Amino acid sequence: MSEQPRTGPNGTAGAGVQSDKLEAYMLGHYMGALSGVRLFDEAASTWAGTPYEGRFTAFVGEIKNDIDRLEAMLDRLSSGRRHVAKALGTVTGIASRLNPLSRIRERAGIAAHGELEMLQSLVVAKRSMWATLLELAPVEPRLDAEELRKLEADAADQYDRLRTIAEETAQDRFLARD
Repeated sequence: MSEQPRTGPNGTAGAGVQSDKLEAYMLGHYMGALSGVRLFDEAASTWAGTPYEGRFTAFVGEIKNDIDRLEAMLDRLSSGRRHVAKALGTVTGIASRLNPLSRIRERAGIAAHGELEMLQSLVVAKRSMWATLLELAPVEPRLDAEELRKLEADAADQYDRLRTIAEETAQDRFLARD
């Protein structure tokens, strides 16, 4: 088990981040992000030709940027396993597109609302990861606290924007029209 010997936030001598656990945690989120960006890309296609298309296209760009930032962090941790995780994330993303139960392409259907909520949950998970890494930053010098604060705030903003789309489109799905 590899550790970075440090002093904990409360001054406890010898407290340090277990690098292998940190790397495994980040790789799990990395694989999720690779699949997630594909789901957001599908949503951009689903909402093509609507006022929401640009919003989903922006999410795709932002999530790709988040992936780049996460890759840089993993590289700072000397993660040789990132390339394996990227391959697994790609396979998972392809499988999600082949899922016959995926109904994201039906933006007027009730299932589309569930898909919007699922996208929100992905952003919540990402935000939680940034917050967790921020807690570790004081004892792990390879993590940049300022960068993590910005990434966490960006994820909060993404969630709010997704929630707005869900609110703006809910009536179209749930109200009867004559």
